[in-house]
Amino acid sequence: MSSTQWKVHFKSAPSEVYRAISTPLGRSRFWAESAKEADGVIHFVLPGDRTADAPIERAVKDHLYVIRLFGERISFALAQDEDRGTDLTFVHEGETDPTTWVSLLLRLKAHVDFGADLRNHDPTRTGNYLDGC
Repeated sequence: MSSTQWKVHFKSAPSEVYRAISTPLGRSRFWAESAKEADGVIHFVLPGDRTADAPIERAVKDHLYVIRLFGERISFALAQDEDRGTDLTFVHEGETDPTTWVSLLLRLKAHVDFGADLRNHDPTRTGNYLDGC
């Protein structure tokens, strides 16, 4: 199993980044059509009506969020910078092409820092989730 690490800086505080990745409303604004949570498992509804259940492995408010999605482990580690922004370290452990996750991180930054949704929401133009849609 391979491991890849990405780093992204946000002008927003760790609490805002954490809320986007750890709440159903936050995840639905940049990641999935919906991402409700029950009993420690996120039920993702992805483009093209695909679904996936992702157990939450660890959640430390405003600091760390780790899930297992499609059998692969992904983690978001957050640290406040000197200007009250956030340095996010994203680690993916699995066989999926690591560049797939760049799209997710760009959408997360666009949502949290700028209130923008970069997804097209057009099922005829949306690729496979693991192809970085």
